Amino acid sequence: SFTGTVGLKPTYGSCSRYGIVAFASSLDQAGPMAQNVEDCALLQEVISSYDNKDSTSIDFKRNEYSNDLSKNIKGKKIGIPKEYRVDGMPKEIEELWKKGIEYAKDCGAEIIDISLPNTSYALPTYYIVAPAEASANLSRYDGVKYGHRSEDIKDLEDMYSQTRAEGFGEEVKRRILIGTYVLSSGYYDAYYIKAQKVRRLIKNDFDNAFIKVDAILTPSTPSAAFKIGEKKDDPISMYLNDIFTVPANLAGIPAMSVPVGHDKNNLPLGLQLIGKPLGEQTLLNLAFSMESKSNFKQDIIKWWEK
Repeated sequence: SFTGTVGLKPTYGSCSRYGIVAFASSLDQAGPMAQNVEDCALLQEVISSYDNKDSTSIDFKRNEYSNDLSKNIKGKKIGIPKEYRVDGMPKEIEELWKKGIEYAKDCGAEIIDISLPNTSYALPTYYIVAPAEASANLSRYDGVKYGHRSEDIKDLEDMYSQTRAEGFGEEVKRRILIGTYVLSSGYYDAYYIKAQKVRRLIKNDFDNAFIKVDAILTPSTPSAAFKIGEKKDDPISMYLNDIFTVPANLAGIPAMSVPVGHDKNNLPLGLQLIGKPLGEQTLLNLAFSMESKSNFKQDIIKWWEK
């Protein structure tokens, strides 16, 4: 969304994660980013396959995503969740959302108002589950078997602490500290176990919504891109930019961002489509039709060509 490209987060287990450095194992997924929906469909077709080296890989008959790509979405039901209208959201994001709804209607889709009541708990749930799993996964980077090893060391304990202090960036360290805290004795049940229970409720919300609709349309982010380093001293503000994208990640369902407009500073803005498990083809088709309606033009100045 920030860069004006098309991105697809597939169903959990659709693409192999073999060889990827683990961050949060129950959330990590590989997916394509491309200049347009057609390229995204082609990439997904290539990278989505069953892999017995990945224990989370799903064995199912995959679509020929690029060959099955179609702008015909007549009769598709698209849900608009009331909970995604957050306080303080810029007017241009709201306008973009309305524009996206009109695009979908023009393409023959039916718009249905829906409710995802546990949406407000998604962000805190994510920022318990993800750091907890990151803390466990990144504990292997201790300077012993692989990765960076500090040279200025006195003993084993010093090697661990120095290596991790030098090798991890500030945000990674913050997440490891949060994760270690929520997994610690006395807090595990209060935080991590409770977050997993709330995660189930979020998944149930989507399951109930998909009885009525084929996909869900929301903004991708609550604002356009912020400057690099602008929010490094205010991590909560930075994390709030994930407010629309983490629910689908927690539920393990496919979602994609499609660029459809610009803000007042000419920065790209995207809309998000969320689909049923293994419903990538429907998402790609919806995105394909909306892309043709929006006629988005990438307008970022190519500083490298100056």
